[in-house]
Amino acid sequence: MLKKGESRGVVNDIFRLINSGQVELAKTRCRSYLDNYPDDINVLGLLGAILLKLGRPDDAKPILEKTIGLEPAFAKPYEDLGMLYLHEGATEKAVGYFQDAIRLDGSQADAYSGLAKALARLGDNEGAEEAQQKYLKLSPVAQALEQANKLLAAGQSDAAEKICNDLSRQQPNNIKVLRLLARIASNDGRHLIAEGLLKRILKLAASDYRCYLDLGLYLGERGRYPEAVEVLEKAVALEPGVISNQQRLGDFLAIIGRSADALSVYETALKLDSDYPPALVGRGHMLRILGRKDEAVKSYESGIAIRPGFGDAWWSLASLRNYRFSQDQFDEMRTQVESTGDDVNSNISFHFALARAHEADEDFEGAWQHYEQGNAAKRSAVQYDPVQIETSHDAIIEFFDRDFIEQRGSPVGEGPAPIFILGMPRSGSTLLEQILASHSDVEGAAELPYIGLLSEALGGPRSNGKQYPAVLADMTPEQFVSFGKSYVYYSRANLPKKTQHFTDKMPANFAHVGLIHLALPNAKIIDARRHPLDVCVGNYRQLFAQGKNHAYDLNECAEYFLDYIRVMDHWDDVLPGRVLKVQYEDVVADLEGQARRMLEYCELPWEDACLNFHETSRPVNTASSEQVREPIYSDAVDYWRNYEQHLADVKEILAQALEEHSQR
Repeated sequence: MLKKGESRGVVNDIFRLINSGQVELAKTRCRSYLDNYPDDINVLGLLGAILLKLGRPDDAKPILEKTIGLEPAFAKPYEDLGMLYLHEGATEKAVGYFQDAIRLDGSQADAYSGLAKALARLGDNEGAEEAQQKYLKLSPVAQALEQANKLLAAGQSDAAEKICNDLSRQQPNNIKVLRLLARIASNDGRHLIAEGLLKRILKLAASDYRCYLDLGLYLGERGRYPEAVEVLEKAVALEPGVISNQQRLGDFLAIIGRSADALSVYETALKLDSDYPPALVGRGHMLRILGRKDEAVKSYESGIAIRPGFGDAWWSLASLRNYRFSQDQFDEMRTQVESTGDDVNSNISFHFALARAHEADEDFEGAWQHYEQGNAAKRSAVQYDPVQIETSHDAIIEFFDRDFIEQRGSPVGEGPAPIFILGMPRSGSTLLEQILASHSDVEGAAELPYIGLLSEALGGPRSNGKQYPAVLADMTPEQFVSFGKSYVYYSRANLPKKTQHFTDKMPANFAHVGLIHLALPNAKIIDARRHPLDVCVGNYRQLFAQGKNHAYDLNECAEYFLDYIRVMDHWDDVLPGRVLKVQYEDVVADLEGQARRMLEYCELPWEDACLNFHETSRPVNTASSEQVREPIYSDAVDYWRNYEQHLADVKEILAQALEEHSQR
């Protein structure tokens, strides 16, 4: 049995366990030693720090307080209690403990770091800066990381990475260093490395919600939303009191169509802070999607009342069909758009909101001015390369030639039959989905990201460097079947009804018709068409929640439209009859005729509910969520004519498409 004075070896062993990520085992080792020596302040203080690291502040607090009681001159427990109270929001109390730790041991770098954060929260910027500088002076690693961050901000990622690699050789398990390396790798497009680093961090600090948050946000940026949700759920479980985490989880749940779950999470966030505008707007979105428009309006208006400069709330109201702003609201938006300063996103939202407000008054010239300003700002804020888009479509057309299609024969499909509704955004696809989803054997799943995500995943190290679509040349029929099963698995994971058919209205799937044909041969594919100018103007008038980056420049949108037509013409050539074209204007003019045509193509029996689509109760997560809850109307047909004087260049680009549309 160890003697009381021989705890140094035990402490060293515990630190080795912590540094290797075995924090739970380190906790067990502490408790085992303390069973025999309950008043050993070194191990007792270490146990308190471990419990804090494991996210168990209620268990850590009495142990740290006991350590201080046994040895009031022991600085580290004061620092740990300071961190605990800072995390709990008891900022003034945290300041006192940090100051005590520094008074007892002025070399405590982390105590200065904690004090800097606490003073900053209290608005003492001068004191916070002084504490931060002392922290940097005491911590060479912190100094190096600060320099690396400055280099990264200046665009010198190679130099920043060199500093981090040097630090990592000295401290291979330093989470701050690993986190910055992951960020650098992600920025440079080295996603496998970035993900590996984030998962390594998670192993080292499995009880730290921030590590789950980092990984969850990274997965969300990659479009891997179901995985992101799972990771963020763990972050929220570890620290349910962080309202921004609740909001982020709600955002991702909304993206994958779990509207009721997202609403519940936003409600939980608002119990933490009823005046948190992002959660109020998120709740409004979910209420809107679920068809509870009046409640959605109240939630948006609450966000505006609390933070008038929160542009997203104003745009959310403006984008509601038939919502009219009062003169006071109109004046407030004009005031806010002039004072948004560096808040680019709010500035964009205000311009789009003002444009819709002018439209409601039929002031189309005033509306266009705001659309131009909003779109110009948004285009500057997003990444979009029209040449890269055209090149990727060239590769798809070249690869999926007649020979390749004929070599693969006519595959036979089994199981659930997805119905893909694809084409350009704002082409009436939501209306087509609502008509079909009103059928008892069809479930509407909105825009699903899985065809794009799974096709991207086909490339990589195991494909001998080949990327999509070239990698498909090496795939066996069994692998195509496996791809299709993976798609169905992910798509149906959040669909409650589990019907034979479900819809996927991701517009960009038009580029993947060949892959869909081979992997999901029993799938139905509908091409939603609309007047070219109505499509382009409709895109330009919409501030999309995510993606659709072609939309914020009219000429680029027109060129993207032509590229879409080019790809669809190719599918008609190599897969004749595989895709059903449905024209929005024809649906408006003859709802029953077009509904019967779609159901016949999908091999579904007629149901009158498809004519009464506006009575169907289901979440609708698109800009058209209100429209499809009303009977068919013709207001949107030829809406482009309100802006005809601004469309000369677009007409020239679309000349052939307009000619073909007029001859249909």
